[in-house]
Amino acid sequence: MLMYHQVSECPGERLRAWGITPEQFESQMRYLAEEGYRTVSLRDVVDVAKGIRPATDRTVALTFDDGYSDFLRHVLPVLNRYGFAGTIFLVADHVGGTNAWDARHGDPPRALLGWSEAADLAAMGMEIGSHARTHRFLPGLPGAELEEEIRGSKAILEDRLGRPVRFFSYPHGLHDGRCAALVVSAGYEGACADIRGGNRAGTDPFRLRRTLVTCHDGRWSFAFKLRTGFGMREWAQRKMGELRRGTVPAPREAVS
Repeated sequence: MLMYHQVSECPGERLRAWGITPEQFESQMRYLAEEGYRTVSLRDVVDVAKGIRPATDRTVALTFDDGYSDFLRHVLPVLNRYGFAGTIFLVADHVGGTNAWDARHGDPPRALLGWSEAADLAAMGMEIGSHARTHRFLPGLPGAELEEEIRGSKAILEDRLGRPVRFFSYPHGLHDGRCAALVVSAGYEGACADIRGGNRAGTDPFRLRRTLVTCHDGRWSFAFKLRTGFGMREWAQRKMGELRRGTVPAPREAVS
């Protein structure tokens, strides 16, 4: 499962690693199409994690955190061209505004999708999920505030969009057992974390694994992430740890 943020001609300075250019995105989607990949929904990924359906080769789930308005210009036409779809995670209190939670980093603010735009994307087949209400760090929040971030964001999105919101993405990828338990009790079907690797039978559906795509990814590193679920350095560190422990697992199919 691949994780994207902004796709922009100007990915920024401080947050550049979380953005890619339109040319990079087009190249990556073209690579998927040329290699015979098809996109699957998060519900499909959850079914694999639960053992309801087998993992299949050449499948990938695409996710887009924060809901940047550049999605309409730089992402949607490319997805449509290749017959792909994905999931957009919106920050409920900032829909139609900017990424104010990133202001401390110093990059210029970025515009976010509005409600009518999000509704149109949902009508086109894009899944809309929750990225909490304010994009705060969830672990450690008082109970009532955590409820608002997780349960409250779901209620807001469903009310404004008029359709169920089934999936959650932990802001900054940070979560603990209390967060995951609340996501379950709020009625979500699954949640995306910032944990590397593929998703297979036995993966916790409320800690789904994703691979961050960055501005540094060329064709070779993108292909490597697609096959392994890891960046090259992350993969090497993981393998070295397994070798030291003597626990190198046999390869198993997974959903990227």
